[in-house]
Amino acid sequence: MNPTTGVLGNLFGRTVRLACLLLLLGTIGSAGRAGAAEKSAGLRVGFGAADITPPLQTRIPGGFNRVLSEAVHDKLWAVACVVSDGTTSVALVGTDTLFAPRTIVEQARRLIQKETGLVGENVLIGASHTHSGGYVGGEPENDLEAGYIDKLPRAIASAVNDAWKALRPAEVGIGTGQEGSISFNRRFLMRDGRVITHPGKPGTAHHQEIVCPAGPIDPDVGVLAFRSAQGKLIGVVVNFACHNTVMSGKQFSADYAGQLRKHLRRIYGESTPVVFLLGACGDITQVDNRSTAREFGPAHADMMGSKLAAETSRTIERLQWLKETPLAVRTETVLLPRREPIDVDRERPAFGLGSGVSVDEFYSKRRKELEELRRKSPHVETEVQGIRIGPLALVTNGSEYFCADGLRIKKCSPFATTWVVTLANDSLGYVPSAQACVSGGYEPRGRRFSIDVGQRLLEAGLKVLHKLAPSEAAPK
Repeated sequence: MNPTTGVLGNLFGRTVRLACLLLLLGTIGSAGRAGAAEKSAGLRVGFGAADITPPLQTRIPGGFNRVLSEAVHDKLWAVACVVSDGTTSVALVGTDTLFAPRTIVEQARRLIQKETGLVGENVLIGASHTHSGGYVGGEPENDLEAGYIDKLPRAIASAVNDAWKALRPAEVGIGTGQEGSISFNRRFLMRDGRVITHPGKPGTAHHQEIVCPAGPIDPDVGVLAFRSAQGKLIGVVVNFACHNTVMSGKQFSADYAGQLRKHLRRIYGESTPVVFLLGACGDITQVDNRSTAREFGPAHADMMGSKLAAETSRTIERLQWLKETPLAVRTETVLLPRREPIDVDRERPAFGLGSGVSVDEFYSKRRKELEELRRKSPHVETEVQGIRIGPLALVTNGSEYFCADGLRIKKCSPFATTWVVTLANDSLGYVPSAQACVSGGYEPRGRRFSIDVGQRLLEAGLKVLHKLAPSEAAPK
C-alpha cells in the first residue's frame, strides 16, 4: 500500500467521521430545541366533525324488528376532540351510532395513525347508543349498508384529522354538574323477589307488584371544556349515563345527545363542537315506570337535551381554567369468558321488556349463535383504556355496563374526577352485575358472557386508573 495514500485515506476517514459527528450533534440539538419548543407550547386542542348520516332505505337497529329508514329527523355525526400537551396527544371521539364495533375502531385507528401520527391506542371512539342510528354490525343486506359500514372508519378518521390540523393553544376546565330528573333505572324488584325490566306504568297489570328500583342512576354531567386565551369557548366534551332511546320509528336521529349539541350551540355559537361520551347506563333509560307520562318523541328528546345543556353551561360558568395539564394513556387487555348454556325457562321474563313469543324466537337464534361462538373460542379479548387529562381520568369498556358497577369504579378511583365511558372501542353487549345476572330481567337474558365479567371489567378499569394516577393524586 502507498504510505501517502494510507495517510490521506486515514485523514479523509477521520474528516468524514468528524463531519458525521458534528451533523449528528446538530441534529440532536435541533431535535432537542424542537422538543423543548413543543413542550413549552403548553396545552393545545382541536376539534373536527364528519357527517355520518346513513343512506335511506337502510336498517335502523336497536329493536327486535327489522326497520328501514325513510327520513332523517336530524343528522348523525362523528365529533372529535384532540388534546396535546406537547409530549402526549389523545383523541376523544363521540359517534352517533348504536355501537362501536371493534373492527370499525381498529380500521379508524389505523387510518388516524397513518394520517396524523397519533398513536392508535391513544384514540377513544365511543358510541352514543342512539337507537335511531345506522346499521353498524353483522352482515349488510345490500350495497348501501355495506358502503355505510365501509364509510364509518374513514369518516371517524377524517374528524380526527381535522381536529389534529386545528390544534391551537387552549385552557382546559374540568367539572361535574348534576341532572337527576331525566334518567331512571328501568329494572324493578318485584314482590316475588325477581327483577323485571320495565314492568309497566301505573294502571298496567303488574304495576302494583313493584317494590322499588333494583339499582341506582348516575346524575353526574361530566364536563371537559376548552377555551382560548381570550376566554372564548372552543369546544366541549360531555359525559352522561342514559340510553339514547327517546326517538323511534323510521327516521334517523342522534336522539337526546343530538339535542344536547343543538342547545349548547345556541348558547355558545352555531360552530361550537360538542363530543358526547356515554356513561354506564346498561340499566338506565329516560322512562319513569312510576309515572303516567310518555317519555318518547322529539319533544322529550329536546327537553332532555335542553336540561343537559343548561347544566353543562352552569358547570362551565364555575370552572377553574388550567393553561397546562399533563396527559397520559394506559390500556389493559382483558379476557372475557363466554357464558355457559343457560336455563331457558329460568331466564325468560314473565312480563316486561324481553318477554313474548316473538322475542323467545329471537333469543333462541341468539343462543345457537352463542353456542357456536363458544365452541370456536371460549374467551373474547377486549381493551380497557384509561386516559388522564390532568385531574380528570376517563376509563372505558365496550359493554352496556350497569350503573352500579360504574359508580363503584368512580368511588374506588384514585382521581377526584372520573368518567366511566361505555360502548367505547368495542361492542360487547350487556354486561349486568353478578346480582342482576341471577335476579332476572331483559338485560341478563341477552348477555354474551359469564356472570363475573362485570367484576372483571371493574378490576381492569381500576388497574388502569391506578397506573395513570400521579403519586400526588389528591384523596377524595
